[in-house]
Amino acid sequence: MGYKIKDNSNKSAAIESGVTISSKEQFLFFVEEHRGLVWGGILLVLVLIGGLVMFNWLSKQEQEEAWELQGQAQRIYLDRPLDDVERGKSNIQQASGMFQDILEQYPGTLSAKVSSFLLGNSLMEEKKYESAIEAYKSFLQGHAQDHILVGLVQQRLGFAYLLNENREAAVSAFSAVIENTHALNKDQVLFELAKLAESEEKTDDAVQRYKQLIQEFPLSPFSTEANLRVKVLAPEEAQESEEAETNTDSETAQEISETQENQNREGEKKE
Repeated sequence: MGYKIKDNSNKSAAIESGVTISSKEQFLFFVEEHRGLVWGGILLVLVLIGGLVMFNWLSKQEQEEAWELQGQAQRIYLDRPLDDVERGKSNIQQASGMFQDILEQYPGTLSAKVSSFLLGNSLMEEKKYESAIEAYKSFLQGHAQDHILVGLVQQRLGFAYLLNENREAAVSAFSAVIENTHALNKDQVLFELAKLAESEEKTDDAVQRYKQLIQEFPLSPFSTEANLRVKVLAPEEAQESEEAETNTDSETAQEISETQENQNREGEKKE
């Protein structure tokens, strides 16, 4: 019985030919087999890039338009001639409307954030205190991450509450500034809290606030006034403080004098 020997040379050659195909050639084969899918992916990428470019361009255009409108509104807001009260009121009303337009037409822009604050200020000028309160609260809700400007808005909110005869809410707004580690207007807010306590005849609280202002912000312009108020509200404490400072200065001067005398004696001994 005869046996046939299988010839595997063709398979080996096929395997060897498959192995010798480079990755580049394999990629070209893939592109050729999936031509529609590849061109579709390329087209999608181009559309995305074009969309991003267009979005950035529109955003830039929107921001420029918003800044231009805000500049006009600020000029009108500041144009309040002293000899024409009615014109000043009219300009404030017009500026308020323009600030509101910016918030509605260009939300999310930096100009909208600034306009939100300026809207509250202009409403305060119009004595629309409740509307101003809502404008300030809207700013705080939408821009809580801007810690420095938030402190200023909280202070303005406190003034709006005061003018709207809501002292409790005003104290709460002012206290929020003190708790804000990034706020740069704490000295003024401490002074306002002390004045509030003084007007309510809470002398101890007022003196405590004034002293806190003097200790924490000795170089503040409000510190000078705070010193005067402490002397009026708590003259005995102020006198004791002055005597203590005088004694301290005397002791320091005496120590310096004794040190100089000792140095002189040591110098004479050496000679």
